Amino acid sequence: MKNSYHIKKFSTGILASYLIVLLFPILLFSQETKERTFNVLNYEINLDLYNCFIKPYPRSYSANELITFRAEKNIEEIRLNAENTSLIIDSVSRSGKSFTHSGNILTINLDRTYDSSEVSEVRIYFRHKDIIDSSFIVRDGIAYTDCEPIGARKWFPCNDVPSDKALTEINANVPAGVVFAATGYLADSAVSNDTLKYKWISTKPVATYLIAFAGKRNYNLDVTEWVRESDNEKIQLRYYWQRGETVYNLNNVKKKVPEMLDLFSKLYCEYPFEKLAFATTNRDFQWGGMENQTLITLCPDCWLEDLACHELAHQWFGDLITPYSWSDIWLNEGFATYNEALWEEYNNGYSAYKKAVQKEVSRYMKFNPGREIYNPQWSSDVPVDSLLFNESLIYSKASCIIHQLRYILGDSVFFNSLNLYMNNPEFVYGNITTKSFVDFISSVSNQDLTWYFEEWLTHPNHPVYQNNYKTERSGNGKWKLTYTVNQIQQNTTFFRMPIELKIVFADGSNEIVKANNTYNLQMFTFEFDKEPVRVSFDPNDQIVLKEVVR
Repeated sequence: MKNSYHIKKFSTGILASYLIVLLFPILLFSQETKERTFNVLNYEINLDLYNCFIKPYPRSYSANELITFRAEKNIEEIRLNAENTSLIIDSVSRSGKSFTHSGNILTINLDRTYDSSEVSEVRIYFRHKDIIDSSFIVRDGIAYTDCEPIGARKWFPCNDVPSDKALTEINANVPAGVVFAATGYLADSAVSNDTLKYKWISTKPVATYLIAFAGKRNYNLDVTEWVRESDNEKIQLRYYWQRGETVYNLNNVKKKVPEMLDLFSKLYCEYPFEKLAFATTNRDFQWGGMENQTLITLCPDCWLEDLACHELAHQWFGDLITPYSWSDIWLNEGFATYNEALWEEYNNGYSAYKKAVQKEVSRYMKFNPGREIYNPQWSSDVPVDSLLFNESLIYSKASCIIHQLRYILGDSVFFNSLNLYMNNPEFVYGNITTKSFVDFISSVSNQDLTWYFEEWLTHPNHPVYQNNYKTERSGNGKWKLTYTVNQIQQNTTFFRMPIELKIVFADGSNEIVKANNTYNLQMFTFEFDKEPVRVSFDPNDQIVLKEVVR
């Protein structure tokens, strides 16, 4: 997802923050988790959307769904998310005996006690009210969903947490002439009288916020193919676009997407889903784009290369490996934003990559709200969108943290670590916590990186350097350089980082030396055969999240 939000600054004390790190390191990536009593295996969602495409375009529809679930302990009920303001529950059947629906929770009393590991099904008959909500949008012959973070519960009852991924089948009745897309692959479409029936099936698990559909009268549809190298599978690329949109930009995206698929497949793992589709929406869409699994939705006429790249990267970072909770959202948006810079590097070289990174630095510096990226409370209490999707932090700063990780590890270890991450069976088609990510990257890179992620994710702001140095003759006729690293920020912790210094000598030559800055006011001493006349701190600007004052 791409967006733009800004909030006001606040500050905390550097000493207090530092003491928290010293005294409570085990808590830094902890999350409040609720005991899971059941696990959804499959959603079969049957929607009668026919009237939504007929004037006056009501937002109401009737539906039923079959939920297949597995008990994780002995249970007599299951509790689902179902927004009361949006949904009316009519009845339940199969193993569902009775239900209550209040406080946005649908509690289904089961017909008996189900033992741990038992699999069963409940069918739910429900209706969507004719109201405006942010997750099911209808206007003038277009209808689509938009669910992140917790909007799926507004259009179908579900276990609406990112950690419960399930297979899906979406069956929809629409008027003949409506082009309709949904998550997964198109299994069937058939006309009966004036009704067109679509069946879309996902054979890969999907988080509820990534389940989606989009339909419109007179959608234009272009279909091409991309061949997956390992099995020669032809993956359909489907582009749903509307009259009046910029065809030049559309064609550019259609040209670039296969190249992006090639790049990301080589860097990480081959494209992991049944199809890839892009569909533009309407003015009610609140984002630039949304990375629904296999069905990326875009704002109207938003056939933009960088936007397509961002949302496509999410198919790996967010869809294939999904955050366990909303505390881990930086892994989605940080990596998707970072991949925009990698795309620039692939096309135009390292200088273009650095320019793209610097764009994110500038956005962060301009709009930094002065709070940390990682908030463990978000695992149970989902914040408002302006906090959860704060662009300067969750997108820009997070992507710069990934850039700095590349600097720390070096290219070979960095990209190998991400490749191993994207091919790890513990994570793919499943979930990741920040702690699990940090532990994994530390393990495969053979160095403990906990310190790095703790300081950059759990503390606000960035280092402000006011360094100094002096040179003097050594007794042995050499020149001695003493360099003191001094961080003067007042509202956050000390930031430990490896540093580089560029030494310029009197004869015009220069040399780059490296050091590991582990505490404030740390002094580094170097000896040279010739006179140093100038020292530049971080000459290649690898610590991009910083300020330097004289």
